[in-house]
Amino acid sequence: MASAQSNEPMIDSVFNTGGLRPPWKWTWGLVGVLLCALVLPASVQGQSAVESLMAEGRAAGADVERMRVVVSRAENAGLSSQQAATLLQPAVSLAKRDLPATPLLNKTLEGLAKQVPPARMTPVLQELRTHTEEAGTLISSWTKKKKTKALLDTEDNSLPRAERDQLIVSVAEARQQNVPVPNIETFLNKLPDAVGSRSVSANEVAVAVSVMPDLPAAASPPATSRALLTAALNADYDPESLRQLPGALERAQQVSDRPTVSIAKSATRAIQKGIPAPKMLRSLFQGTVPGTPPAVQNAPSSPPGQRNPPGRDGRPAPGSSPGSLPSDGGGQGPPPSGDQPSGDQPSGDQPSGDQPGGDQPSGPPSNN
Repeated sequence: MASAQSNEPMIDSVFNTGGLRPPWKWTWGLVGVLLCALVLPASVQGQSAVESLMAEGRAAGADVERMRVVVSRAENAGLSSQQAATLLQPAVSLAKRDLPATPLLNKTLEGLAKQVPPARMTPVLQELRTHTEEAGTLISSWTKKKKTKALLDTEDNSLPRAERDQLIVSVAEARQQNVPVPNIETFLNKLPDAVGSRSVSANEVAVAVSVMPDLPAAASPPATSRALLTAALNADYDPESLRQLPGALERAQQVSDRPTVSIAKSATRAIQKGIPAPKMLRSLFQGTVPGTPPAVQNAPSSPPGQRNPPGRDGRPAPGSSPGSLPSDGGGQGPPPSGDQPSGDQPSGDQPSGDQPGGDQPSGPPSNN
């Protein structure tokens, strides 16, 4: 017994130096922490990820209240905290790069409202994130150019953040609708020289870029679209007039039946000649272009008389054979031509004895 008691101080002296716990106690403590982490519910881990992203977003200047709405609606939709964190990640990444993240959060809310599964929503959000990053690079480079500063009247000051963000968002949305980067970049780079010495607001430029995807397909060749939008900006068309241009062009094509690209070119020339926006838009919605001759305005896409030519669908034209005349309603055919007397022509399908058929000679009938 004495021996056992004498050994205890020795053990304490070896393992209790400085009041530290014996090493096996540290080991068991570490094992306990690891086990807790392994058995921690996924929801708790996801909640931790959400809280971490919220903190990062707040520090980067993101709209935290909108982020909370995303999380709340994700939970209401039955999504896990980890899935909610995945939806927040692209927006937080944009905010950390000093790029506008609110449009991406709005797109997330739109997907949740439509009950789009996260597996389908995530690729769309990642694509918008990529396009926003591309747009940020493009606008950052463009706004630093001397000609751009003169155009936007920002030579002495930097472009306000709100206006810069609007340009970035417009470019990103145009990219989302498959407008190629070179088309946007060329439009922006040529704009300062095209408008001369006058200044154009960043808001007007942003609206012009946002209009590009809405122009009718036939007017979408880059040069045609660029010339039309540049002429409108140079003529001081306000943002609302710019937004109405695509619909006006489409309506003009429907009414006049002219190719849209032709209408767009005519409209560009009219704008360059000083036609004000209200008159231009009113005429387009009526199917005409100011300054264009009426014969050109209302010219059909095919020559007169060729929309429903004789002999269509393989049927013989009137007078080409002694048979019945073609008709669309099963009754009386087209009126006879001017060189045939109409008063003596019977209403039946067969010619009378006094009226020769279309291909019969005009002399007396044959004895055969």
